Amino acid sequence: MKLVFLVVSGIVLAVTSAFLSVKLLPDDNHVIPPPHVGESLDASVTTEKFDPGTVERGRVYYAQLCVSCHGVRGDGLGEWAYRVTPYPADLRKARTQMRSDEMLFAIISEGLIGTPMIGWKKQLTEAQRWQLVTYMRTLVEQKESGVGLDVGYEKAGKKS
Repeated sequence: MKLVFLVVSGIVLAVTSAFLSVKLLPDDNHVIPPPHVGESLDASVTTEKFDPGTVERGRVYYAQLCVSCHGVRGDGLGEWAYRVTPYPADLRKARTQMRSDEMLFAIISEGLIGTPMIGWKKQLTEAQRWQLVTYMRTLVEQKESGVGLDVGYEKAGKKS
């Protein structure tokens, strides 16, 4: 009788924990927004959004911090991409590009819960994070034109 009770209790516990993990953990179709999404931001930082210098500075930060996971072209195929779960986002796709600048800024700042995307709030200033958002907005145009970030890497005889 005791054994039956232990087996049934174990099954109930396993089913309950599986159900809760499926319901509580984020998936690809539901993103839990990072903290501080929707707070008002300093307008002086966002007014320089499309300045070519801003895009270039964002490109430099992207090359230093983001390329290893998100890839040279923002396609999510960086050299570390296959080592993390879930895979890094393709920054060129509509799912990312349709997010507001504020949401992208918050993700860069705080990271994303349930993913390997870390927040860069402590390493980058607010202006630097906005420059990254600005550069990310150019990635969709690069996809269409076939141009990517040239950081000078060579792989298998092909320029990346």
